[in-house]
Amino acid sequence: MAIKVSIAIVESIGHVLVGTRAVSGALAGKTEFPGGKCLADETPRSCAVRECREETGLIVVPREHLVTTIHEYDHETVELNFWRCALTPDLPDCAVPQKPFRWVSLQNLNELNFPDGNDDVLSIIAGTTVG
Repeated sequence: MAIKVSIAIVESIGHVLVGTRAVSGALAGKTEFPGGKCLADETPRSCAVRECREETGLIVVPREHLVTTIHEYDHETVELNFWRCALTPDLPDCAVPQKPFRWVSLQNLNELNFPDGNDDVLSIIAGTTVG
């Protein structure tokens, strides 16, 4: 059975929020969007907001569901729910996130080392922005 994961694709003035996974553990050193496992009673939309706040310190507003994919990694099978999000209106453009997260230009996303489960969403967001 797949583990339900929700991921926030946070965009701001042509940039997207990304981090780098720890050098030890699953998918070590890979680039990631903020996100994580959904709680038992949590919708994927709510999970994306919660995980983004916990990991980056930034509060976001989900704008649209982009795609849901099932991906089988060596360590587990996951259902990845990707949500396009914007910063809340009270935050400045590209507000400073907690490390290891940072803003990267949308045009530079293809230069980063994302896990294979992100291929569909990377294709979708190429050339599109909100906020």
